[in-house]
Amino acid sequence: MTDAGTGATMVRNDAERGDYERLMREAEVREGLGVHRGGHASSAPARNRGALGVAVLAAVLAAAVAAALAGGYGPLAMVPGLPLALCLFSLLGHLFFGGRTGDARLEQYEGGLVVHLKGRVRVVRYADTKVLDNTVRRTRYGQPLSVTYSFGLTDTEGRDLVVGGVFTGGEIWGPLLRQDSARAQLPGALARLDAGERLDFGLVWLTAAELGSGRASAPWRAVHGVELADGTLTVRAEGRRGPLVVAPTRYLPNTPLLLTLMETLRVR
Repeated sequence: MTDAGTGATMVRNDAERGDYERLMREAEVREGLGVHRGGHASSAPARNRGALGVAVLAAVLAAAVAAALAGGYGPLAMVPGLPLALCLFSLLGHLFFGGRTGDARLEQYEGGLVVHLKGRVRVVRYADTKVLDNTVRRTRYGQPLSVTYSFGLTDTEGRDLVVGGVFTGGEIWGPLLRQDSARAQLPGALARLDAGERLDFGLVWLTAAELGSGRASAPWRAVHGVELADGTLTVRAEGRRGPLVVAPTRYLPNTPLLLTLMETLRVR
């Protein structure tokens, strides 16, 4: 009976996997997303291995709490009790999160993304999405330790979508997402600037003639010292004692496009 049930579950899972893979392929063809950049699976299996270590630690801490209580040392039980509570909280979060993202899948194309997440297939088209870069870089004594890529996007239905640590390979799809989204949006942005429009990127705005933040602005020929570090964009301009722009990238929609436009217009 158990074997039959297990076999039925495996068949159902294979069928579900084949179904969403078919839907993802159909979405890519329908949207015409171009060259395939690569596919990335869920990071849940790697998190499962990490959770095993947390579970072992929780068991050790639970034994220490039980021993303290059995010996009549109630206050002493609080010493391992607090980290035990943290471990249990972490495990509960992992079980909830991992159960919903174990079959997540990201397919990346030159023109956008097709994502299977929490039972739904979502499509992002770079040419008309909004990109919020929430990438976190961890450093120690000025030396880089790790980078966690995360982007807030808008799908083709106009709904928000976060693409981040749920998927493996962030060091691959993260830089490609920046590069390809900026390339897709650049022609339209330049056309609007050439038509005399002003483009707003949250705390920063620009025209074909100048760059500004709030009421401060400078002509492109005076702009220099563009720096992006620790999630903050800093831009300096000749004739100013302080920076012209100091803005966290999490408040700057379409930061990849903004940086590309700044480089293009400075060269112009």
